[in-house]
Amino acid sequence: MKQFLFIILVCAVFSFAQSGFSINSSGIHVPGARTLSPGDLFVMGGFEMASTSKPASIEGYLLDENGEKRMLSENVPSNSILGYVGYGLLDYLELGLNLNFHYDGDAGNTKLKGLGFGDLGLLVKAQPPSQTARDLLNAAAAIEIFIPTGTNEKGLRPRHLWYIHKDGTTHSYSAADFAIAGTLYLTVSIHRNLRWNNYIGLLRTLENGENVFTYGSGINLFPYEWVSLVLEVSGETWIRSKKILSGFANDQLRFSPGLKVRLPKFTTLSINADLGMDLFRKRKISRGHAITVKNNGHRYSYTVAGSPPIAASIKLSRTFDLSGRIEDYKHRMDLCPKSSRSLKENGYKCAPDTDNDGIADDMDKCPDTPPEILIDDVGCPFDQDKDNVPDYKDQCPDTKLGYPVNEFGCIRDADNDGIPDELDKCPESSPDEEINEFGCVMDSDDDGVPNVLDSCPNTPAGLTVNKFGCFLDKDEDGVPDEWDQCPNSAPKEIVNMYGCPIDSDEDGIPDFMDKCEKTPKGVMIDSVGCRVDLDGDGVFEEDDKCPNTPEDAPVDKMGCPVDSDKDGIFDYLDNCPNTLERTEVDKNGCPIREKQNLDKIARRILFHKGSDRPLNSSYTALSDVVSIMRHNKQIAIEIQCSVKPGEAMVPQALSDARATVIYDFIVNKGIKEERLKAMGYGLQLPANVRGHTKLNPVGVRLLPYNMTEE
Repeated sequence: MKQFLFIILVCAVFSFAQSGFSINSSGIHVPGARTLSPGDLFVMGGFEMASTSKPASIEGYLLDENGEKRMLSENVPSNSILGYVGYGLLDYLELGLNLNFHYDGDAGNTKLKGLGFGDLGLLVKAQPPSQTARDLLNAAAAIEIFIPTGTNEKGLRPRHLWYIHKDGTTHSYSAADFAIAGTLYLTVSIHRNLRWNNYIGLLRTLENGENVFTYGSGINLFPYEWVSLVLEVSGETWIRSKKILSGFANDQLRFSPGLKVRLPKFTTLSINADLGMDLFRKRKISRGHAITVKNNGHRYSYTVAGSPPIAASIKLSRTFDLSGRIEDYKHRMDLCPKSSRSLKENGYKCAPDTDNDGIADDMDKCPDTPPEILIDDVGCPFDQDKDNVPDYKDQCPDTKLGYPVNEFGCIRDADNDGIPDELDKCPESSPDEEINEFGCVMDSDDDGVPNVLDSCPNTPAGLTVNKFGCFLDKDEDGVPDEWDQCPNSAPKEIVNMYGCPIDSDEDGIPDFMDKCEKTPKGVMIDSVGCRVDLDGDGVFEEDDKCPNTPEDAPVDKMGCPVDSDKDGIFDYLDNCPNTLERTEVDKNGCPIREKQNLDKIARRILFHKGSDRPLNSSYTALSDVVSIMRHNKQIAIEIQCSVKPGEAMVPQALSDARATVIYDFIVNKGIKEERLKAMGYGLQLPANVRGHTKLNPVGVRLLPYNMTEE
């Protein structure tokens, strides 16, 4: 007995996690009703960390006995190292011990910051002896005693509700009082892969007379698998509270999602998060608990939330078989037949195996297998060809799947063609003939000509064929006569699926004759499929609004002659295509008044040979240009100059200089620069932008264009 107590005390020194049981369907904070088996020593250790972006007190500060504020920092660590060790003393009796260590960070420059012990807890848990792990309901009861061994003058966050006394005095790591708790447990086995654990309890502190109601409920998915999913809710609330519902919401309450990973050698890793109510709502002082803590004779007052907004923990547990029962069980189970029952469900006994084939009856789908017969994983004799005749009886072990067989596993085949009589539609075929799955001579394309005689083995169904199995095609265009809507196609003519010449643009001209592909629908075309333009003006006939335009006459997009200067004379008849607007012209399109004819004025602007000096007679013409621009303030003039061959070593430079001279003269006469352009073109003026050919090829050209006066 001394050795047993010594083991417990040694284990308690280490960092163990919160109470829970890895060998059964327990949760994380909500234990199951099952107790440990005799001789099982269970230890669990872990680390819990509370996290919040707010200070430990709801106000954000502490008030000392002098009424001074001690401000608190945000994101201050509040951690706990929790431990538990349990031992199965009898079949339905478990003893347990837990010991906690706590640490709180910044405490407003007070000595409340630091590490301390929690209270030592002793547990006795029992369940009725008639219950088994496979029962729908399992119940248990426990008594736990807490001894005030914890540190009294450290910490900011009370770890349990009963640490806050009626007079408001609080110790964060200890109740500073003996406490006793009674707890009832209930586990509902809804399914092998679903357990529902519940507990309710009442705790009372002996000296201060505090009464606290504790409760918890949690669902455990896949409790026997390598990974279990856990979702729990647990909490504590004062019975003294008059407002019961607000007490449940404002006292310690946490939602705990997590998972448990089962590792070798009865070891379990648990990871979970604890979500407090203040994570889902705004923190208010009215929902907190006003407390006063003491340290070295100093008193500090502040308000704390019922539970931290969020905490996370990781725990590791292991069960040690001190009695050697599990190893003995494993040895005996190695000799047992293969069964689907688990360790607990089997009750440490071999499952029955009526035919002694090594497969227990609960998994054996062939319970009457003869001895020394090879069997599969479900206890049935092997049947490689799946003809329902076991291999040890099958005289034809390679029968094709789906073929009917006799009691010896062989097909009945009177004509020896390999097709069972029950499926043979041609029961008198010869053994040397190629046959199909119905036992008839093979005709792959079903054209009535056997494959051995068929020169066209892929003839489409329903077509008339010749004696060689090929469809009839009189015009040899590759389209069967039954489908050919144009049976007299020309040789090598490209046809569509109906045997007719292909006309991609549907203009009535087959592609092989069509020289203009993609002709739009509905347009006039010639004999080779090209669109028609009778007057040769570049506008197709169906779009041409002036179909008889003279050849080479400039036209617009509608095919009508262009009158660029809008003087009433079409460009192809206009000898003066640059007439200013609203100028009276003759039948040739030239201004009646010569001083309004820019083309004639330009002919009068002459230069000394090889020079950029105008002849004296040219200044009259230049003055006429100035007069026109003064009376027509909405136009601008482009000055274009060229030189005669042999007139200059660098024709371009001389033409530029002559254009500049004209430009400067007009500007000096008061015409704005932005109304003028000066361009030199070397030996040849450019083609008229209107396509007119009657202008001077060499010399000076004045081209007007509209411009809004600034």
